Amino acid sequence: MLAGLRDIQRFTIAATDGDIGIIKDFLFDDRAWTVRYMYVDTHKWLPLGEKVLISPISLREIDTEDEKIHVALSKQQVKDSPSIDEEKTVSREYEEILFSYLGYGYYWTGPGAWGEYAHPTALVNQQALEQANSNLQEHEKSHANHLRSIDELQGYDVIAGGETVGHIHDLILDTENWEVPMLVIDTHNWLPGGKKLLLAPKHINDINWLEQRVHCTLPAEDIEHCPECDHDLLNDLDYKLKVKRTLQSLPKI
Repeated sequence: MLAGLRDIQRFTIAATDGDIGIIKDFLFDDRAWTVRYMYVDTHKWLPLGEKVLISPISLREIDTEDEKIHVALSKQQVKDSPSIDEEKTVSREYEEILFSYLGYGYYWTGPGAWGEYAHPTALVNQQALEQANSNLQEHEKSHANHLRSIDELQGYDVIAGGETVGHIHDLILDTENWEVPMLVIDTHNWLPGGKKLLLAPKHINDINWLEQRVHCTLPAEDIEHCPECDHDLLNDLDYKLKVKRTLQSLPKI
């Protein structure tokens, strides 16, 4: 299923024994274009609750009607999970502590988006953890995880051919693998009619976090040919095929 992260951001997180919080943000890998964590505020649901990170590895079901994401964790597991410092970035060391606590395999030790696997939930089993530990011994340990806030990225200027053509409005999530196949660009200050257009990550050359700018490989005139975003049709087969063909036809410089 494809969905805009803006839509999912208001969803409630449901543990195996009741609701535990609401999604406030997402952390994504700005190199792999994959969402690694949901940033969940639990203070209304859990005694002395705070913000916690919940990985898509824990996912059981996404209920779009009730606007809930069900995870394979209990309230106590979430409450006892390693605390995070909201003033600091999430380090690889913290991820190792969190994954060891949960018994999950590491997503950063294999060639795929999720370690040796294409989907995050495959890392929930003990075999995946043992494989991850084996891979850590075989390869040099990496401490860079490139995690960034979706909230921070939204609103960044989009630069094409040296010209500002819009700003980042949303990211489209594939809930099967939690990868980001498309970005939504709001062009209302550049194109007549204020269209929201879809752009593929392959057309992003650089994200300048200091200047709050996203640089495209496309010239400004090609941005006009990007497909228009229609959230109501994101999972319509004909619409998806049309969008895919249009994005593939754009040059990757």
